Amino acid sequence: MSFDQNIVFNGTDLSPYILVTDVTRQVVPRRRITQTQVPGMDGALVSSVELDPVEVTVKACILRRLMADVSDARRTLAAALSSREPAPLFLPDESGTYLMALYEGGAEPSSLINVPDLELVFLAADPVAYGEHRAQEVSGTTVIDAGGTYQARPVVTVRPPSGSYWQVTNVDTGEFVRVDASFNGSQTLVLDFAARRCTVNGSDHRVDISSDYFALDGVQSVMVSGGTASFEWDERWL
Repeated sequence: MSFDQNIVFNGTDLSPYILVTDVTRQVVPRRRITQTQVPGMDGALVSSVELDPVEVTVKACILRRLMADVSDARRTLAAALSSREPAPLFLPDESGTYLMALYEGGAEPSSLINVPDLELVFLAADPVAYGEHRAQEVSGTTVIDAGGTYQARPVVTVRPPSGSYWQVTNVDTGEFVRVDASFNGSQTLVLDFAARRCTVNGSDHRVDISSDYFALDGVQSVMVSGGTASFEWDERWL
C-alpha cells in the first residue's frame, strides 16, 4: 500500500524536513448530544448534536543526521508551525481536503542524531474538513449540489431588483432569510450564512426576525425572490 508522505501546514510544505510515518485521527469527531426531558414521556428527546474538536497526531522523523543540521531543521519547523490562528493543514492521503488547525506544540526529537523521531499534534477546533471551493448562480428556483459529506454554509451576493424586500428560501426545508429594505436595483446585498451577517453596500443590515441562516446539505432546491444571486461555499468533509 502506498502512502503519500507530504504534509503542508499554513502554506509551507514540511516534507523537505520530515518523513511522515503515521497519522492518527478519529474516523468521525465525537458528538455532543443534548437531550431534553419531556414530562410524561419515557426517555428523552435529542435537542441538538454538536461535534467536539479533534486532535491529529503526525508521527515523523527529521530528515537530518548531523546535530547541526537537526537543529537547523528544528528551527525551520518551529517557524513554520508557529501560526497563532487556525491555518490549513493538508495531511497525507486526504485527497485535497484540509483541516483548519493549530499546532499544539511540545514535540521534541527523540535524539539529536541518526534521523530523530518526533510527534506533531494539531488541534482542529472545527473538526470538519474543507474541500473544493464551489460557486453557482441562482435565479428563480435552482437545484444546488453542495458536494462533500457535511453541510456547508454559503456566502450569497446579489443585486436585488426594485422592491421592499429580498428573500432566499431553502425549498426543501422551508428555511429562509428575508431582508427588508428599499431596494432600487443598484445596491449589493451580501449574506454570510456562516457568520450570520447581512450587509447592504458594505454596511451591516438586520434581517427579518423569523429568518434562519440555513445550510446547504446534499442536493437541495433554493429559491430567490428576484434577480440572480451568486452562491459561494467550500465543500465540507467528515
